[in-house]
Amino acid sequence: MARSVLRVLVLLAAITSGCVTVHPYQREYLARPSMDTSSEEGESAFRAHVHDSREGATGGHGSTGGGCGCN
Repeated sequence: MARSVLRVLVLLAAITSGCVTVHPYQREYLARPSMDTSSEEGESAFRAHVHDSREGATGGHGSTGGGCGCN
C-alpha cells in the first residue's frame, strides 16, 4: 500500500514539475536560435574556427587566418 502511494506521489511530482506558465516577455528568450538544441550551425562554425586557429592553417572550412585565433 505504501509503495503504491509513493509511486503515485512520484508520478504526480514528475507530471506537475513540467508545467510552467511562460509570460509574453519571456517568450522572446525561448524563440532565440540558441535555444534550439536540434540545430548546431553555430557550434560547427565555432569548432571549425577553433580547429583552424590551433592548426595554423585552414582545413577547407572556408575561413582564413590561423595561429592565435584573433581573426
